[in-house]
Amino acid sequence: MANSGGGSAEYITHHLTDWCVGCTADHQPSGLVDFGAFTIDLIIVGLICAGLVALLALFIRKRLTVEDPSGIQMAMEAGVEYVSDQVGQVFHKRNDFVGAMALTIFLWVAAMNLADIIPVDLVPSVLGGIGHLLGFEHVYFRIVPTAALDTPFAMAIVVFAIMVYYQFRANGAKGYVKRFLTHPYGKYAAPANILTTLIDDLSKPVSLALRLFGNMFAGELIFALLAMLTLSALSPPSAMVAVWAPLHFLGGFIWSVFHLLIVFLQAFIFAVLSIVYLGMAQQTDH
Repeated sequence: MANSGGGSAEYITHHLTDWCVGCTADHQPSGLVDFGAFTIDLIIVGLICAGLVALLALFIRKRLTVEDPSGIQMAMEAGVEYVSDQVGQVFHKRNDFVGAMALTIFLWVAAMNLADIIPVDLVPSVLGGIGHLLGFEHVYFRIVPTAALDTPFAMAIVVFAIMVYYQFRANGAKGYVKRFLTHPYGKYAAPANILTTLIDDLSKPVSLALRLFGNMFAGELIFALLAMLTLSALSPPSAMVAVWAPLHFLGGFIWSVFHLLIVFLQAFIFAVLSIVYLGMAQQTDH
């Protein structure tokens, strides 16, 4: 955790800085796109969440029963049925791949979003203490992968790549190129068609990523701002801590309850929009 004497700016900056390998001296990528920078904390937490989702799936699979289904089995069955209905509405025929992908996206994104419920200073404090024992001056670790641009854009790019595949499969290479040249203004407005179609296609992954990132980043920032209520009364220590500490915990509890809605809503939106975008991509009536 950042030194409390460093002030509000340092505290916030510390919580918004990744454990990055290949970054600059100030622990930041060299630009918006930096293929030499790797955010290790986001990768670790993302893999842990993926592992938890896999373990949950194995746990349910081993306990599947028709006679006496558990509550978690009934919840998963309801989720599978809902996703299947959504896929059936946008695809001409059954598509198990998209259904499984959407359900996986929902569970994985929800698991990563839920990391935001962990007390904001808990993991940084523990890892910071371990790092100091090992001789590191600063230890940075963010535990919400979806609150950084990297993870939402990585998932959105995968969805975009599958979307392009479906466009090729539905229209062929000739039809795919023709769509850029003639849609939506006709064959005599090719430059405008290319620009409009590019904007239309690229806006889908960008909106997917930024919607998830914006909501989770705001949630992470609010938790840090609430923590500063107590931090401000401890730097230097004062009697006001008796006022700000209860407000901190009360505000944190209220925001946590509200934030749970955001956590699952954003996972739901990302999954459903992925289905919709892939369904639009396999249409041939351009």
